[in-house]
Amino acid sequence: MMILNREAQAAAAYNVNAAVITSRVRRRPGHWTKEDTHNQANDESPSPLATSTKQNKKNSKNTRSRRRRPATAGSKRQQTVAVLQRECCDDDSSSASTASTASASLSSSDLSSCGQEVNKIHHKRTTTHQQQEQRKSKPTRRKNKKKSNHVTASSSPKEIQIPKELTPREKSTYIALDAEMVGVGPHGQHSRLARITLANYDGECIYDTLVQVTETVTDYRTFVSGITAEDLAEGGTAIPFEQCRSQVVQLIQDKVVIGHGLKNDFRVLGVTHPWYLTRDTAKYEPFMKVDPTGEKEWIPKKLKVLAKDKLGLVIQEEGVPHCPLEDAVAALELYKKHRMKWEKAMSYKMERTKEITKC
Repeated sequence: MMILNREAQAAAAYNVNAAVITSRVRRRPGHWTKEDTHNQANDESPSPLATSTKQNKKNSKNTRSRRRRPATAGSKRQQTVAVLQRECCDDDSSSASTASTASASLSSSDLSSCGQEVNKIHHKRTTTHQQQEQRKSKPTRRKNKKKSNHVTASSSPKEIQIPKELTPREKSTYIALDAEMVGVGPHGQHSRLARITLANYDGECIYDTLVQVTETVTDYRTFVSGITAEDLAEGGTAIPFEQCRSQVVQLIQDKVVIGHGLKNDFRVLGVTHPWYLTRDTAKYEPFMKVDPTGEKEWIPKKLKVLAKDKLGLVIQEEGVPHCPLEDAVAALELYKKHRMKWEKAMSYKMERTKEITKC
């Protein structure tokens, strides 16, 4: 029934457009003929399409200068379909009344062609509506897919296993180190090794010695190092520097060295140590602070501050010389307290270094 009503509407629109187009073909370009005026006056019920066309003619400035081409059969069908498309939402009552008058004026071929056009329009609208619904649902599916992938990835992360407790063999691979220095040169600006102490993982001293200085000492730094001239005098307990260095190198070889400011200690020793076997509490980022001057991003905290804040230990008291064993053990305890997190960070850095070197 709905198809029939639409076909009737198409027939009515077809008759109206045919009459309008025929009257316009007989006129000269740019002028209305008397016959056009007579037909317009006798038209009792002009169609909406003709009324809108007339109004557009009055409002347009360049209408009279335009040329009109005779309408073809294809353009008639297009106009008929356009009118039907605008009027397809009318009530069924009005379409039923128009069906009886319009069906008689059209041939069976024209009626069937209009019906086919109506079916095409209906199919196109249905397809467009389905596509819009699919577009609305696609982003949700994508979000859910991404979310599911994220959950799957996070459910099985690659974690680095760090044992909570170390075996005696693993403990033997750790050594804590601290060195005391004196100054040589003008105003004691240059540092030289005067004492060095090493401790094992349990905080027990395994090496402690005074070191002879071949250059003239201009600043013993006694208030910090506790070293005096008598300690380094000839005939005392101090050993030659080369002997001390060779012994320390043997002790720390292939070991994880822990300390505070190890860069300075290694420099006065004249040795180098692999970065992945170094645990420096002065360079560990969670132990550092923001540089107030803005010259650097992070600067190290003092060992006495870290020991007080992290361990509750009081070391390097004012007026009392530093004890190298005490400082080495404090750095060791800081490492042991944060060992799991620290080793995970080091393992990640080592893996990244391997990947970069492979490339």
